[in-house]
Amino acid sequence: MSFHLPPPKEHDLGTPEAAIDGHFAGRLTDDILWELKGWVILPVAALAIAGLMAVLVALLRVPGVESILRWTSQTFFVKGLIAHVTFAFVIWYLGVQGALTVLVTAATGPMTKGAAFVGRVGLSAAGLSFLLILTPVLLNLGEPSANNYIPVLIHPIFFAGLTLLALGLALPVIRLLAQVAGERSCEPVVFAVAASGVIFLIALVCLAAAWWTMPVGTPATDAAERAFWGMGHIMQFANTLLLLIGFYLLSRMSLGETPVSDRVFKIVAAAMVAGAAIGPLFYLSFPADDPSQVNAFTDLYWYVLPVPAGVVLLGTVVLFLRRARDVMNQTPEVIGIWVALLLFGFGGLIGFFESSVDTRTPAHYHAELIAVTLVFMCLYFALFAQLLDRPLPARKWRIASYVLLGAGQLFHSVGLFSAGLDGVARKVAGGEQGLDSATKLSSMAFMGLGGLIAVIGGVIFVVLAIRCFLIQPTKDAPDTLEQTVDPA
Repeated sequence: MSFHLPPPKEHDLGTPEAAIDGHFAGRLTDDILWELKGWVILPVAALAIAGLMAVLVALLRVPGVESILRWTSQTFFVKGLIAHVTFAFVIWYLGVQGALTVLVTAATGPMTKGAAFVGRVGLSAAGLSFLLILTPVLLNLGEPSANNYIPVLIHPIFFAGLTLLALGLALPVIRLLAQVAGERSCEPVVFAVAASGVIFLIALVCLAAAWWTMPVGTPATDAAERAFWGMGHIMQFANTLLLLIGFYLLSRMSLGETPVSDRVFKIVAAAMVAGAAIGPLFYLSFPADDPSQVNAFTDLYWYVLPVPAGVVLLGTVVLFLRRARDVMNQTPEVIGIWVALLLFGFGGLIGFFESSVDTRTPAHYHAELIAVTLVFMCLYFALFAQLLDRPLPARKWRIASYVLLGAGQLFHSVGLFSAGLDGVARKVAGGEQGLDSATKLSSMAFMGLGGLIAVIGGVIFVVLAIRCFLIQPTKDAPDTLEQTVDPA
């Protein structure tokens, strides 16, 4: 589907930018602006905290540091790693979903005072969750449980933090669903974001069902793994849909054309909801301790998710190849989309050859996770920053963050996959890895180099985003909201 684009203006920093989507520009009320700013800043703060946790974990490997920090090296290493993953992926992803949820709510019409209050409560709950999640980590409380998808500390304060985080997102999601429930037609992005919200609520149902059906006497760490297993798989439907929304929005803003038609995009979003809705049925079909339940969620992820996602991904590739000449003259975020496409495709491909016991599994999911992160990073500068009238960072630094993160993660995944082919086990470190051959050593060294490059790209983004959203717009800055995609 095509849109008419006005010529891009020069930003006050000398950066030519793409048009802002006309479905949202100019519709941000004071209440929506307040919420959007909060939901945009919270995920960046989460990434900053994740980076700090990574630094502290690394410092504890330096001799003598633990006597200064007063933490037991090994216990904080595990707990700090859990906090790092929680902030870098769980809160980052849910935070961006919250920002998109608030943004599309602006396109559904005016809000009542009650609806605005609900949004403020949700944002406040999400903000407070940071403190509660960090407290047991910094005070060395609770038992670590390195679950798949959502690792946790078995402690009431940590669980209270996760509960507030879930509540913080659930409130604006429910508000959005209430807003669109009475509409006969819905703009495709609004429909898709609402669909991602429904999937999030389905994931919460899976979490509740897992706890409700948990056998009495299940050890705490086993219970945590079982509880978040189904929820984590269902959340991949939401995360993938958010990735597709990013491709759809960024293509529409940058090229004035979408990868698929509005109708097809809505069908894809509805198919993702239908696939996720199968998840709660597994708790009725299999006993909680039946391995078949675990395998059912894995099969749901592998056999249901790829088809609808592939429709939009293929459409994006075809669009970008057909408009290759135009792509070369567009914003840095178009480069970010290409990097994300390549990384996501690679991660999906190697996923069909993974094993649950070696490093081929993290090679797959790290590529997929970082591809989604790259699209979110592009949305920050192509959409959120311009809607909030923030001065954009220089093109070269944005390109550097996208390319370094994407290329570094590609190297990281290639190294992990190669090591996994040689039998290097996952979730082990040091001598337990059994690096007894030149191939294993070179593979893990390549993985480490890629990880370092990716970290540099991620740090660049966090610094750029913090500077971008902490700088107040000047009175002389051009009104970027005038530069829109005509929704007609």
